[in-house]
Amino acid sequence: MLRSKPQVRLLNMVINYLVTALRTFKQQKQHFILNILGLSVGLAAAILVALFARYELSFDKNHPNYESVYRLHLDLSAIGYEVIPLTSSEIAQKLKSHKDIEDIFILSDVIDYEMATDQIQVKSNKFNLRNFYAATSNIEQFLAIKTRFGNLQTALSTPNKVALSVSEATRLFGQSNAVGKVFSDGEKNITVAAIFEDLPDNSHFLFDTLMPLDLTEFGDTSGYIYIKTNEFADIKALEELFASTMISQYSLKNSQLKYRLVAMPDIYFFAKSSFDFKPGGSETLVNISIGLSLLLLLIAAANFTNLSVAQLLHRTKEIAIRKTLGATKLQLVIQFFVEALLLISLSMLIALCMVELFIPVFNELSHRPFSLQFDAESITVMIAVILGLTLISGFYPAYLVANAPLNTILSGELKNGRSAIIIRKGLLTFQAAIAVSLIAGTLLCLNQLTLLQSINSGYQPDGRIVVHSLDSDTMMDKEHIVVDKIRQLSGVNQVTTVDSDITDSFGEEYRFTWPNGHTEEGLMPTVGSGFSVVETLGLTLLAGRDFSTEYQTDWLHNVGDSDLQAMALIVTEKMVKRAGYQNPEDVIGMLVTSEYDNITATIVGVVADVKVGSATEAWVPISFSCGWSAQTTVDLVINSKLDKISDVYNEINNLIQAFDLKNEPEITLMDADYQQNFEVEESIFKLVQIFSGLAIVLTCVGIFGLASFSALRRQKEVAVRKVLGASRISIMNLLAKEFLILVAISIVIAYPLTYWLVGDWLANFNERVDQALWVYLIAALSVAAITWLTVASLTFKAASTRPSLTLRYE
Repeated sequence: MLRSKPQVRLLNMVINYLVTALRTFKQQKQHFILNILGLSVGLAAAILVALFARYELSFDKNHPNYESVYRLHLDLSAIGYEVIPLTSSEIAQKLKSHKDIEDIFILSDVIDYEMATDQIQVKSNKFNLRNFYAATSNIEQFLAIKTRFGNLQTALSTPNKVALSVSEATRLFGQSNAVGKVFSDGEKNITVAAIFEDLPDNSHFLFDTLMPLDLTEFGDTSGYIYIKTNEFADIKALEELFASTMISQYSLKNSQLKYRLVAMPDIYFFAKSSFDFKPGGSETLVNISIGLSLLLLLIAAANFTNLSVAQLLHRTKEIAIRKTLGATKLQLVIQFFVEALLLISLSMLIALCMVELFIPVFNELSHRPFSLQFDAESITVMIAVILGLTLISGFYPAYLVANAPLNTILSGELKNGRSAIIIRKGLLTFQAAIAVSLIAGTLLCLNQLTLLQSINSGYQPDGRIVVHSLDSDTMMDKEHIVVDKIRQLSGVNQVTTVDSDITDSFGEEYRFTWPNGHTEEGLMPTVGSGFSVVETLGLTLLAGRDFSTEYQTDWLHNVGDSDLQAMALIVTEKMVKRAGYQNPEDVIGMLVTSEYDNITATIVGVVADVKVGSATEAWVPISFSCGWSAQTTVDLVINSKLDKISDVYNEINNLIQAFDLKNEPEITLMDADYQQNFEVEESIFKLVQIFSGLAIVLTCVGIFGLASFSALRRQKEVAVRKVLGASRISIMNLLAKEFLILVAISIVIAYPLTYWLVGDWLANFNERVDQALWVYLIAALSVAAITWLTVASLTFKAASTRPSLTLRYE
């Protein structure tokens, strides 16, 4: 097909631009490599962090009508407890017909509310059902759950039927299509009626087995209540309505409880309770990620612009000749934009290769399973970034060339133009300020993490083995045979039962009245335990004694023929002081009462304060009650000798299964559970540490490019100074001086900004480090030293050149 003359001319023009660009890249290899390297690294880092942020922000946005679905939370913070995602199903049913509510979905933990057992038998094999919940049959109106086999609605509306996830069906039956398969729970046969796809990772839900939730059979159970509202719903009014209905229903006087409705997409970041399906995310970490992504992109763009301007000023003769031969402003502008577009496009391709290479490492660091996806949205964003960077980085060089008079270009004044110098120095100052901020932030993150890990939590996680979720009715027995068997193992120091995972949260609360009349305004958390809890957990005893088998009345027991119960109690020092006593010895033997629970407790010991839960949790007064627990499951904690921990671990696993306590016991090491409390802080530290290093590298690239231009621009001055007797070191310091001044300005900019941002982050912690001056000094000296070394390495060559070679044409 023949092309028209305008088309041919356009094609030739494009080819000419490309050939000129490629020829320029070949002639200036050093700047070309620096440009590509700096921009590729910056883009790759920005993409990785953006992928992480995108994954975190994607939670629960695939569900139908997710914007109008809320989860109901019971807020007990006013009485000393937490905001929990569980509430009364009866209250939810009462308000189901409210004008602002379209539908309600309920999900309830089967084991916690003893609706069924999770211990089953498939032929001759025994299993524990994983993540077992009861659900109302309208689940598909609230969740984007894909049914692979069978009918999910039938499974959740017919007695003695269940729905399984694909992975659970495969684990139990060896195949994904297990519809029609039967297993026994010891009392009856249960039929599998549906198989659903495994839930995606970016969902706050976590269940593998579902059974029907019959509210008429199970009555008023607590559960996860999801409410679909209409578009005119007043969320605040609904929260107040739920609270008033709850208070009225249970005749609560002077109640301070509140309800909170949390939108579906916000649940992941709101999930801080031990009752949540799985740990929630950190908005702070996402915000830091987004900020770092933008900063790295800006640093890379600043580098690219700086090097482009420096590269342009090496081509003044070429530009002058083009103008002399009749090149128009538009042609010159297009030329520089084409060169920028080629470089940035190539950098993006290299960056994508880097992302694919390093994404497994980044996944491991962030504990998130995200990947690089080339969907329409991602491709659009990448094209927008390429075009945006092209416009930003190509605009100033193009403007400078197009508007500069020919005599200015030929005289060399373009190189020394005030605006060009200001822009280059301004960009470099910006980069150095970011580098100072990130180094200071990294050091302060490290100091805070070190402080958190060094805080004495009040218990000793090392050498402790935990067997999770054993039946409470079975294990809370003061003469339990398994506890005695474990205690007799050669590598075991001591063993006890507890109804709370103290590395995570509390299980129950009491409201005690002391002999002096003091009664806590709110509920005080308590840990139900067995004998020897102080020795097993490594608590620090300040007064009194541990729960002991030598004192059988320590264990919860009835007083005579009455309904009154008595037990022994160990309290923390903070609880003693809250009650108005200063000396721990003074409270030993005191009786405290809980009228609501009809219990009298004798204080037999006082221990140092215990920090329960994550690094951001406050120290609260708690107690340990002997032989009492309202929980349906408890944990077995074993204090093992460190050199025998592996052997003890295996023996305990065999013992638990041999006594048929649990078919598949979950056994963990307490120190590993404890370290999970610092997961978010460690992730923040690693993230800031990695990208501080990248920021420094990119800043060095920028300094290198600008210093090389500066050395070339001042080579005649250097030659004259050498003739007049200047030493190499003095010339190196002279050229480095202007860069060190820029670093000084960047420090002035970085200090207050960093102090404010880090201070805002540290405010989340009850124990936090001071922002010491030495941290900021190290950050400043580090950037100054790196700057001097980078400039010195370049100017050394210029200072070593014989003056005669430089001045031979003068």
